[in-house]
Amino acid sequence: MVRNLEATGVGLVPDHAVEVDAPDARAVEALGAARRGAYAPAAALLAAARAEGDWTLRHEVVTALAEIAVDDAAWLNAWSDASPDSPDALAVEAFRRIQEAWGVRTAAWAKDVGEERFRAFHALLNDALPVIEAAVAASPGDPVPWSAALAHCIGAQAPREVFDRCLNQAVSRAPHHLPTHLNAVQYLTAKWHGSHEEMFAYAARVAAGAPEGSPLRALEIVALTEVTPREAKKAPGAGQADSIIATAQAYSVSRPPEDHAARLIRNHLVWALNGRERWAESLDVYRSIGRYATEYPWRHMGEPLEVFRDIRDGARAGLAASVPRNGTVPAPAVPLPASARAEAAHEIAYVPGPPQRVSQELLLCGATVRLAPAGRWTLMESAPSEETPGKRGRRATVLRLDGLAAVAETAFDSAGMTTLVARCEGSDARVLSVVAKGRTAARHRWAGAGAVPSQETAHQHAELLVAAAGRGDAREIARLLRDPGEPSGLLIRTLTALGLPPLPVGFGERDEVLADARGATVHRARSLWQGMKDFMSDENDPNPPLRLDER
Repeated sequence: MVRNLEATGVGLVPDHAVEVDAPDARAVEALGAARRGAYAPAAALLAAARAEGDWTLRHEVVTALAEIAVDDAAWLNAWSDASPDSPDALAVEAFRRIQEAWGVRTAAWAKDVGEERFRAFHALLNDALPVIEAAVAASPGDPVPWSAALAHCIGAQAPREVFDRCLNQAVSRAPHHLPTHLNAVQYLTAKWHGSHEEMFAYAARVAAGAPEGSPLRALEIVALTEVTPREAKKAPGAGQADSIIATAQAYSVSRPPEDHAARLIRNHLVWALNGRERWAESLDVYRSIGRYATEYPWRHMGEPLEVFRDIRDGARAGLAASVPRNGTVPAPAVPLPASARAEAAHEIAYVPGPPQRVSQELLLCGATVRLAPAGRWTLMESAPSEETPGKRGRRATVLRLDGLAAVAETAFDSAGMTTLVARCEGSDARVLSVVAKGRTAARHRWAGAGAVPSQETAHQHAELLVAAAGRGDAREIARLLRDPGEPSGLLIRTLTALGLPPLPVGFGERDEVLADARGATVHRARSLWQGMKDFMSDENDPNPPLRLDER
């Protein structure tokens, strides 16, 4: 597996580039303004989408705004007060109330949801119903409020006749509106109010009637992900899995990697391929997905971004392990276009402790890095120029494609050394991450107005950053994290507020900026066997303990 693993990553975007439900480019400004408390850009965008009948964009923006409003509804309340009959504000409020209800219930199985949560869930759904009705009345030809009604039917356990009436209303307004049919598939699942047989029959019927190029052509792949592995052999419709997968693959190949409509289908397709251990095909779909992960189906197993990356790692490991000893990893059938590749990132890690200890923890990691002392911290950067030919270390990124964060996750877990990693991604984005206990616990990305996090997320990340740095005011850090200003300056101000050493001169402009730093040394990658030997001895340590006369 280790021998073949590197080749399985060809054409895959690195972890840091993956984003869940990345918004349509037309929506970025409006969503960023809403996060800052201004509703005018959202109002203008939704009004235009409604006038043009662009129901896909309208649904996406309404649901994204509703999610923002769950954390902070002040801007939505101001909008509603200013325009109480606005069909756009009413639609956002309808979805906000449904999302708020589901936030209380959580996505757990019913048996794992307490009685109090269920009572609160149903009470919030009851409160949402008048708002949904008002949104429907305010925009008669609009299918988006009817999607809210369908979502309400699922949670409120509405009778079949009520669901059918709402579905017919939605379909009559937009027969091929994807969210409408996704809600219908959910309602008809065995876990909710239908059966596998009904669900597959519905998906097949909709797919057969969908126009050329519509993601609905591959709707059955969404139904397939609702079948558990235990049910896969006996569930009606699951017996057609190979045919369903082939249809979804053909649809995926027919659409460019950047195609917005294909994202959901591709994410469900790769889920189905992984479940059947079709690793090479799975990784080809991951290449087409690029950075565009979707919330579902990954939400079924936990936090979507984390699950997406972990299962992608599993597909890489599965393919690497399946290659015969004298075989080679199959070449990508779907190469990733240059436009979808993430730019190379410059990065510096702040590791607590002296270089000697950091180097010791890196011995079993298999990474070549440069280390430089900086007070109570050690600065660390990748040092590809120092790799020994033919001896490239791979264990540092056994699965990850994510640079120093992967090194920190691998090397410093058992030592309890919480590490901060600063990244420069291209010319317009800066990232600051916290790596603790073998995982990236927080990752904040400054990329202008469209990337401002919610107050809750900013507060959580600020607390983790302050705890990792051992200094700083979490309120001030949270304010910096939500600042939509120039990313480079905000990263520098945040590092200063945390009491961290300044970034080396040339960061973001040239590689290996620590090469000329005072006291810098190189920790070279080792084989696993050599690393174990060196771990037991100081003889080959590139950062030997200082003699008394050198201290």
